[in-house]
Amino acid sequence: MLKTEIAELMQKDGVVFDVAEKVHYRQNLNTEEQEISEAFDAWAREIGRTGNDSDREIAAFVQRTLQEEIYNAPDELLDLILDRGSVGEFDYLEYSKTPKNTLVAHEAAKGGTVDRSWIDFAPLKPVTRNRQIETDISYVDLRKNGFKSVAQMTTYAKEALQNALFYDVFSTIDAALIPGGEQVITSGGGTVTLSAMDELSLYLLDRSSDSVAVTTNKYAKGIARMTGYSEFMSDAMKNDFNRYGLVKFFDGVKIASLSGAAKGAKGELFIPDQRIYGVAGKVGSLDMKGQINVYEDMDNSNEKVIIRVKDFTYTLGLTNIENVAKIVITG
Repeated sequence: MLKTEIAELMQKDGVVFDVAEKVHYRQNLNTEEQEISEAFDAWAREIGRTGNDSDREIAAFVQRTLQEEIYNAPDELLDLILDRGSVGEFDYLEYSKTPKNTLVAHEAAKGGTVDRSWIDFAPLKPVTRNRQIETDISYVDLRKNGFKSVAQMTTYAKEALQNALFYDVFSTIDAALIPGGEQVITSGGGTVTLSAMDELSLYLLDRSSDSVAVTTNKYAKGIARMTGYSEFMSDAMKNDFNRYGLVKFFDGVKIASLSGAAKGAKGELFIPDQRIYGVAGKVGSLDMKGQINVYEDMDNSNEKVIIRVKDFTYTLGLTNIENVAKIVITG
């Protein structure tokens, strides 16, 4: 009866993970969510008691959750700067880059000939990355904490994969911006300056009226505290800064700020440090490949369930790198 109930609950799109997330973060559950939590609690404790999950239901739960919450769910910031899509696991991808107009109009005598010029129509070969996670849950944890053990592991796996995806996107963008050009702006003194932000906003607004600057909270706060910036702030913007410590716009450019305290398991930030990235429109394409596969082994000798999350694969092509600029903070 319990296995049938669990199988039915797993078919409810998004519901089970919503409950798992609330259980993990100790949020209040409504009546239906409480009933779902109790059913999954009994299921998890039974696996911890018997050392048996013959239908690999933990793996099925993790796989379904990650597929729904990462592959199929929108991401406001990534959707703003990238064309998002999905392809088959073994599909070959090439992206078409809008070529620069490199045709030269020569002055010439009527009826004469001039040097030929060309347009580069070569396709862009994307960067493909694959991430995977291996972890385990002890039978003791399952017996003691029940569904909370599975919920916590699944939530952490989701966050780890999302953070890795975000970091890979911005690290690739960072590496593509070569110092010395107009797309790399230096701000000295260990802080962001008004002149650097003016230069960034001018670069972005020349290309799109829908632009965003992405940085950590530390530098978002710095933008609002820049000498001379307050005179450009409306009363509503000043109130937002006083209340939240963050600025939402600079000269028409949206500011998206990320927590500098939230870091990956190895201590890495979600975007490279001492950077403010400005994006004017779409910078490229991001395609998720295939689907996540989750494997499960019962290790009764060591009393644990081994979980392997594999094939989190994505392809990134920066087809419009000219739509990005960055401020590098030095000193």
